[in-house]
Amino acid sequence: MRRFYYLFGIIALFALFFPVRGWAAGSIGVVDVSYILTKSDAALDIQKQRQAVRKSFLEEISKTEQDLRAEEKDLLEKRGTVSQEEYLKLRQSYEAKLQEERKKAQKYRRALEEASTAAMNKLREQLYVVVQEIANERGFELVISNKNVIAGEKSLDITEETLKKINESLKKVPLKIEEGE
Repeated sequence: MRRFYYLFGIIALFALFFPVRGWAAGSIGVVDVSYILTKSDAALDIQKQRQAVRKSFLEEISKTEQDLRAEEKDLLEKRGTVSQEEYLKLRQSYEAKLQEERKKAQKYRRALEEASTAAMNKLREQLYVVVQEIANERGFELVISNKNVIAGEKSLDITEETLKKINESLKKVPLKIEEGE
């Protein structure tokens, strides 16, 4: 029994003087990813480019719709003056144009979406690089998104520092829209 107390005493002293590093020990940083992906200069530039392209696209679509409405009006006016066969040919031609314009609009929307996604992915890549640099500078073992934090010290938040460095390293990301036929 004495041996047990002796062994227990040694283990207790060992634990007292040499504490075991716990799972939660270490330094952790927190970053608000969604804030950076919406408020950084590059993100704002992507949004601005996207809005400009979208506006231009909508103006083009509006003009095309007006042309198609005018063509449809002409077609309806011709209905009583041309033969049934001729009217069907004109109607089929009109329907084909309408279908083609819808496909064109769909392709353009898809291309804009893909270009936006590619630009945001470039921003995300730069975000990763910057966060990694800050983590190395500050000695963080782990950096997590603030969405995963319930409570913590404000000193762990590196969002503003990350935003500043991203703005220095990446001001603009071009929106490359590939229009393929």
